[in-house]
Amino acid sequence: MSGDDLRRVGERTWTVRYRIPLAVVTGLLAACCFVALIAGGSVGAWAGGSGLVVLVVWVVVFRVLYRRGY
Repeated sequence: MSGDDLRRVGERTWTVRYRIPLAVVTGLLAACCFVALIAGGSVGAWAGGSGLVVLVVWVVVFRVLYRRGY
């Protein structure tokens, strides 16, 4: 067995510890990006759209890390 398989049951990894705070911050950033996308000028629209894309990628990466136990 590898070292990853020998983790103690109930060990709190960083993804477990920071799951809720990261979800709140991600939601707030998504709201800001959405407002910039809708209410901003051309620069705001680009910043808001790009920010939403980055946040979606972050959520996917975090879910993969969380499921793998990191």
